[in-house]
Amino acid sequence: WKLGGTILTSISAWRFWNWDAANDRDYTGLHIQTTQHIPSRQEQFSQELRIGSNSAGPIDYVAGLYYFHQKITGRPISIYGPLATYWLLPASPTRTSALLNGYQTDGHTDFRSESFGVFGEVSWHPAARLSITGGLRYTYEEKDGIYDVRTFGGQATVPGSALYNDQQSILRAQSYSAHDGSGSASGRLNVAYDLTRQIMAYASFAKGQKSGGINMSGLPVNSANQAVLATAVVRPETNSTWEAGFKTRLLDGALVFNINGYHVDVKDFQANIVDNSATVALRSYLANIPKVRVKGIEFDASAALGSHLTLRASGAYADGEYASYPNGPCPIERTGSSTARCDLTGNALPGLPKWTGSAGGEYRALLKGGELFLRADAVTRTRVRGEATGSAYTVIKGYTLVNGSVGYRAGQWELALFARNLFDRDYMQNLTVQAGNSGLIVGTPSEPRTIGVTLRTRLGS
Repeated sequence: WKLGGTILTSISAWRFWNWDAANDRDYTGLHIQTTQHIPSRQEQFSQELRIGSNSAGPIDYVAGLYYFHQKITGRPISIYGPLATYWLLPASPTRTSALLNGYQTDGHTDFRSESFGVFGEVSWHPAARLSITGGLRYTYEEKDGIYDVRTFGGQATVPGSALYNDQQSILRAQSYSAHDGSGSASGRLNVAYDLTRQIMAYASFAKGQKSGGINMSGLPVNSANQAVLATAVVRPETNSTWEAGFKTRLLDGALVFNINGYHVDVKDFQANIVDNSATVALRSYLANIPKVRVKGIEFDASAALGSHLTLRASGAYADGEYASYPNGPCPIERTGSSTARCDLTGNALPGLPKWTGSAGGEYRALLKGGELFLRADAVTRTRVRGEATGSAYTVIKGYTLVNGSVGYRAGQWELALFARNLFDRDYMQNLTVQAGNSGLIVGTPSEPRTIGVTLRTRLGS
């Protein structure tokens, strides 16, 4: 709604999903774990009211209120088969296939979250080329979680016996509830100055917080096989980000070049970690890492060479590390050793390549009332760690992929022949230590060379 020099906006949203994916979590054709799934339902509602300036002037502003409610319920189900004892437990005359055959969990999880926020941002233009933007937001959140899972089936055992403890090392009966409630302020400041009509320089600082959370997939246990309740609630994650750079549009927009540098410090970084202290069945849970630091440089560029050819390129250097992680989990190769915790301070962050780059282009030519086009691009990245501990078994080597397409467009229609991974490069998309065992490394292989045809149309004008 337009109210004079202001505009009032209301955004209401409701959504839900039902999810039930039955997984073969041993990733083999063997009858080790026959079923693993969590039938779930999620519902959420959000409402935002926003008021902002609706006319050009020395000051632009926006302010508003935000509300969010979410509910997720689930039913964790895991069932083991006749080969589970052989593959998951040390050999022993007393450990027969019946011990874990049919051994399973069933239960209920219930997570609820409510969030309230108030925010405002002002942009001031004190001079024709200068813009200063500042914004603040305060958010308060309440989260409650209930986890209740029981175990049954398999060979009948006596609580506290060695065979009972064997079963509990594979699937644990746990029941707990947790609550987290906290508020936080965040904000940002950005200064932008047009050095010329084609070159803009900017610098910004932002400070924010990611709210705490609740572990809803079970908790790690201590030496007495009791749940460590202190890990049920995850502390909030706070971050500070500095960024500065240049944005340019030269030669009447034919040449675009943007570059920026950044530095990010994160305290109590939230991440899924695997508890490798268990020598039989590893467990994954959400935890806080004391301090993470990431810094780097990025650029992107494009050049229009005449009316037919456009070239593109981008690149990035990123240096991310655990600035403080003295009591991290140990690599999978050290499972069962006397060292239960490892100092991971200085280790590179998982999933973050040191160097990435891309280059490509498109050639266009008029043909019979339409346009013939040819596209090609290449993307490359250096090696990355697959998970936090830096295990030698989860390092993913660097790779380069080449894609291309050729096609014809006319009016609202486009027909193209495309090729992805043109040279059929083999690589791993990810490698992780799989929770629920003490030796399985799981990865997703590359997609093979794919050739296909696409037909597109645009509706409307």
